[in-house]
Amino acid sequence: MTNRPITEQHSSINKKELQKQRHINNILMIVLLCLCVLVVASTIINIIRVSRVQTGGGSEESMSTNTERTMKNDLYEIGNNPTETEKKYFQMLTDAINAKDDAAIAEAVVYNFVSDYFTWTNKDGNYEVGGLQYIFTDKINVMDYWSRYNFYKDLDLYISQDGRKNLIEVKEITTDKPTTKSPDFEYIFFPDNDTRELLYYPTYEVNVSWTYASNGADTTNFPTGARFFVVDNNGRMEIVEFYDYESIREWEEEQGANSDDDE
Repeated sequence: MTNRPITEQHSSINKKELQKQRHINNILMIVLLCLCVLVVASTIINIIRVSRVQTGGGSEESMSTNTERTMKNDLYEIGNNPTETEKKYFQMLTDAINAKDDAAIAEAVVYNFVSDYFTWTNKDGNYEVGGLQYIFTDKINVMDYWSRYNFYKDLDLYISQDGRKNLIEVKEITTDKPTTKSPDFEYIFFPDNDTRELLYYPTYEVNVSWTYASNGADTTNFPTGARFFVVDNNGRMEIVEFYDYESIREWEEEQGANSDDDE
């Protein structure tokens, strides 16, 4: 057996090391390629998720991240995640303000309240009461509290059971009779515990009815019309009181029955 020259042995070792290094490099390239694919896939998934949330897509993802408030004027801002109906009526409100038509502003305020308050397809839960900015300033907290424990109290359940897209959504509002001035609204104001002031606000009566979108929601037990009283609160029109038509009919029937009894 003859020994190979040292140079040949060294050359053979170099080839083996080179092959080993190439094999390691190939493995590293494959790993790096896999990581790149994972990063790209993750980025695409995140983009799709963000897009679905912002467009209201996805079954029941939170909509609170999409706070579209590009529509505003000097006195009001459009609500979160506005429907196309809400956008239309907010533009109507801005046009009325620009025209300085108080009756038209009062009517538009009612339209915006109704389209937001009685629409649930863009709400995340019963804590998100719509249209509060259109309520008389001193009554906002009362209205918010009442709504959460009355009209909005089962909204979380409706969302989980029926899906948000299948809930009520105002589609169209109409004025049932011309908006007119009413007697000034009388309001008792307490600046402090020892002071009582009687304030009077110019008032408009607005009567409207509305329809809901045909999206599968059962609207049988939901209001479809109401009488509103809108006051001029230092240059800002705000809803101070409203009564749904069904309650008004019941009250009138009761008053009629009482009159018959008196006779």
